[in-house]
Amino acid sequence: MTQPTTFTAMNATTARLAANLLREGRVVLVDPVEPFEGITGFIDLGLFPEDAVIVASSDVTRDPIRALNPEGGTPIVVDEEITDVNVTYELPCLTPDANVLALHAGAPSAELTEPDLAGVRMAAFNPGASVLTRVIVIAKRPGVDPNREIRVFWHQRAALQSNGTDRQGTRDVPQFLVTIRAFTYELGPEFAGFEANITPYGAVFTLPLSRLNALLLALDGEALPEPATP
Repeated sequence: MTQPTTFTAMNATTARLAANLLREGRVVLVDPVEPFEGITGFIDLGLFPEDAVIVASSDVTRDPIRALNPEGGTPIVVDEEITDVNVTYELPCLTPDANVLALHAGAPSAELTEPDLAGVRMAAFNPGASVLTRVIVIAKRPGVDPNREIRVFWHQRAALQSNGTDRQGTRDVPQFLVTIRAFTYELGPEFAGFEANITPYGAVFTLPLSRLNALLLALDGEALPEPATP
């Protein structure tokens, strides 16, 4: 008599390992697409509070497409159409340097020319204003293996907006609201032929840590703004 085949999940040996229960760290890099005084490339937003949840929050609105039920009764839902997508990150920056604080102000500053005011910089106070940027989010798990797997989230356009401050202990730290914008562009040579693997909202890369620098160098040349017309 033939013994029945036992069903086994393909990840049965790894699905319940305690070693999987590791918290990922986050590094967030942003690069203003439009000229921003003092910032000429990607900057690191620094450290985040230990309880920060640095993940993309997605709010997707779908409208059902219904058909008349040929048997009568309730109409049939034959498909759904996505009518609105809102993807955001909330980023409380625990160790902001001068570059991060400048972005938090929402506008580039200019140094005053009056001799008595030498060293004074002035920026517009514009609540609600946002800075259009490119964003890279790096997710790492602890370990010593240089080839351990990490993830990199690439968003070719995002609006970086001051979201006030967040209280950490006795200190107020700047907080950003990042809203991902839809943007299409022609992929660079390193990614040619992989158009199906990126959406107008970006892409997720899975890679060994040892390849991170090469990927960042490649992404640094992606989705650049059009040169200014003289």
